[in-house]
Amino acid sequence: MHKFIFTLAFTGITLVHYPADASTPVTLTLSPQQCVALHQGEYCHSELTLHWQADTQGHYCLTQSNREQPLKCWQKTTAGTLTLALKFNQNVRFALQDNQQNTLASTQLTYAWVYNKSKNTRVRWRMF
Repeated sequence: MHKFIFTLAFTGITLVHYPADASTPVTLTLSPQQCVALHQGEYCHSELTLHWQADTQGHYCLTQSNREQPLKCWQKTTAGTLTLALKFNQNVRFALQDNQQNTLASTQLTYAWVYNKSKNTRVRWRMF
C-alpha cells in the first residue's frame, strides 16, 4: 500500500508520495509442518527443510526456539535453504532474524500423537 498526502494550495494541488513500510518482506516456509508420534511424549524424528526468501540482500540468521545459537546464518544474500534432522516431543518454532536480531518471519513445527500417554506404565505379559 502506498500513502499519499494531498495538499491544496492557492495555485493547485500538490501530490507527495511516501513509500509504504520500510520493512523487508520475508517468507519462511517449513516442510513438513507436522510430525506425528504413536504415543504422547514419545520422540518424533523428522527431516525438515526450511526455506526463506527476502526482497533485499542482507545478513540473516535462522533460529530455533529451544536453542541459544542460530542454526545457520547467511551474509549478503536474499534466500537460503537449510535441511536438518530433528528429534523432538513438543512444538518447535523457527524464526528468521536480521543482524539486529529482529524477527522477520517465523513458522512452527507441530508435534502430534495418535494415542494418549498410558496411565499404567507397567508392562503386562501373558503366556496364555
